[in-house]
Parts: sequence; structure tokens; C-alpha cells
Amino acid sequence: MTERKTTQMDKSLEDIYLLLFNKFGFRNWWPGDTQDEIIIGAILTQNVNWSNVEKAIENLKQNCLLNLKSIHESEISIIAPLIKPTRFYNQKSIKLKNFSDYLFSNYLGSLDSMFGQSLETLRQELLDLKGLGNETVDSILLYAGGKPTFVVDTYTQRILSKLGIQTLGWQYKEYQRFS
Repeated sequence: MTERKTTQMDKSLEDIYLLLFNKFGFRNWWPGDTQDEIIIGAILTQNVNWSNVEKAIENLKQNCLLNLKSIHESEISIIAPLIKPTRFYNQKSIKLKNFSDYLFSNYLGSLDSMFGQSLETLRQELLDLKGLGNETVDSILLYAGGKPTFVVDTYTQRILSKLGIQTLGWQYKEYQRFS
């Protein structure tokens, strides 16, 4: 890995982080009691507000399906109605199955083995799964796997835009390079 020279932009990002941290403190940003719950939540939160995800998570919990093994062993027709509050529930049930099937096919169901992969390798593997985009994958990597990656969400884009740092037309990768 090559060393990166610290620039004024790096200092600005650190200043922004410290300003927010000093104002709001540690936020325990991603709710979830287990890695499975965090991964499931990251997939379910696509294009929906968190309160609807909480309803779906509670439905899965009440039906003993709030873990990747149970999702792997269940039918989509069982999962989909339980996650209905998240909108696009038929597609999201497929995404949950795709992720759990990938985990069990490639890592025998072991998140430790999966997260033992290098960040670059694992990120690309997850991006290759149908229905998982940059923000979802980076949320899984950071919050469930503890991998050092920067999740770019709408709030990140708004903050950088308001501070005059973001360039119009930036794509996800440009935001990540900035971090």
C-alpha cells in the first residue's frame, strides 16, 4: 500500500469530523444487536426510511428470521410479506436471499471468514451481488464488518455541498477518494 501525502483537503475533512463529533458526540450510528441484523437492515433500508425498516425487522424477529441462516433456509414467499413495510419487499426478499446464499455458498455461512477477506476483494464480491449498490455494500463492510470504508449517503453529499467542497457531478467514487 502506498503512503498518501496529507493535503489541506485531508485536514478539512478531519476538521469537519471533529466539529461534528464535538457537537454531537459518539452516535452509535448503525442500530443492530448482531452482524446479521446490521446486514439485513442495510439491505432493507434501501429507498425507505428507518422507521419502516424497524417494523420489518420486528416482523422478522417475531418469526425467528432475523438471521442470515434462517433467511438462507427460508422461501422468498415467507420472507416477503414480513418485510412489506420496506417497500419493494419482493425485490428486497430476493436481495436478502442472494446475500445469504452467497454467504453460505462461498463462506459456509461464516461472517468471520467473509470479513476476513481484504476490503477490496470483499467489496467487489458484494458489489457483484444483484441488487447491492455502493452505499449498501459500504454500510455492510463498515458497520457489520468493521472494515475501514467511507459510506457516502445523501447527508454526506449535502454537508460537502453546503461547505463548498463537493464538485458538481461527483459520483460515489469521487466522494470516497475525497475521504
